[in-house]
Amino acid sequence: MLAIVLSGCGRKQPSQEQITREAEASLPPEERAAPLPPEPRNKDSDLLKEPDPASPKPAAASPPLGSGDISAYEAWFKKYHLDLNDPKMLDADPDGDGFTNREEFLAGTDPLDPNSHPPTVAARSLIKLKEYNEVRLPVVLEAVEGDKARLKRVEGSGESRVETVRAGDTIHGLPLIVEKVESKQDVDKNGDPVDLSRVILTDSATREKVVLMKDLPAKTSASYALLSSPDGKISLKVHHGDVFTWPGEPGATYKVVDLSRDQVVLEQVENKKMWTIPRM
Repeated sequence: MLAIVLSGCGRKQPSQEQITREAEASLPPEERAAPLPPEPRNKDSDLLKEPDPASPKPAAASPPLGSGDISAYEAWFKKYHLDLNDPKMLDADPDGDGFTNREEFLAGTDPLDPNSHPPTVAARSLIKLKEYNEVRLPVVLEAVEGDKARLKRVEGSGESRVETVRAGDTIHGLPLIVEKVESKQDVDKNGDPVDLSRVILTDSATREKVVLMKDLPAKTSASYALLSSPDGKISLKVHHGDVFTWPGEPGATYKVVDLSRDQVVLEQVENKKMWTIPRM
């Protein structure tokens, strides 16, 4: 008999709660019953409920100090399959290279590869800029007019003379070929006009390219820096583009990216990360 009733029903019968709710809705507003207060929560029964997706999640590892972009931090953790919810993970060193995940994140290196790591502690603390010697090109760009450039030559006696050149010319008395003359005008952040014209030269002997900007001196590849350890026992003379190793730093190779009077910028070849050496 039960089976006959179920098969003939066709649809689920409304509950008593549904019937009451529909009846209330058909009455005028003033005749409807006031809503009942919510039932008190049963703490024991709450333990049996499924977790609410909107409820706070377990504390995860905090973003590294200075990381800024939390989404980038989370993406980095997922990329290397690290546990984002482990608060100790930032101080862990899964590849055993002596650098924590925090340091690897800030340097953008691979925390699972011992050959990919930030500049070594010794190199960062022991390499200093002791001396800088800049060798300048004896030519300064005064102006660009159309496809011609007006250059000021500074002679050894301190005297100067002006020479006008265009692409393809060789600067008189120097192994420098004019590769390109570019005229460009712009405005700075204050709206004032700025002349960004330039001349690109090539040294016919070394094939080095030199860029002349208006009224600015240009340094040549002969410029060099003297790197030294704090105690002066180790020193090394380097030029722009040089690749070198530092004594006591096996497996680390450095390339000179830029030289200036106050600092030298190096790139660690193994992980392509750059860092700055200050002057002593």
